[in-house]
Amino acid sequence: MLRYIAIPVLLMSFMLSACQTSMLKQYNKVKAGMEKDDVLDIMGSPQRTQRFHGKDRWTYVFYDQRIRFEKEVHFFENNAIYVGDIWQPEESKSAFAMDKANDQRNVEIDSQIAKDLETHRRAYESYESQARGTDKVRYLPTFEPIR
Repeated sequence: MLRYIAIPVLLMSFMLSACQTSMLKQYNKVKAGMEKDDVLDIMGSPQRTQRFHGKDRWTYVFYDQRIRFEKEVHFFENNAIYVGDIWQPEESKSAFAMDKANDQRNVEIDSQIAKDLETHRRAYESYESQARGTDKVRYLPTFEPIR
């Protein structure tokens, strides 16, 4: 009796173990130009999705022989346009570099505003003195002090 139960269980375990494939091997089947449905058939649902500037970004996280992999597939108009490791922008286009450039530009703008403010203040003082006539030397009589 035990033999009749053990043989089917043993056969099922062999069949199921043969169906397991490496996620890395499955991921290597994904190519640029594939549609979303094809990628879903191969890889299954992604762990993370993002939509940015009309592009979908799917991230898959999996382990193969105790090594952690994070891979991405980018889609534009339902077709894969990028397949590979996590995409990072160029160093010059990163948020940190852009913030640093913007901070430098803001410092330059602030110093220019300060210079313009001083120039305008001096121009206004000059205009005021001309309007009041204080910029011209007037004849002042000299008085002899009384003794």
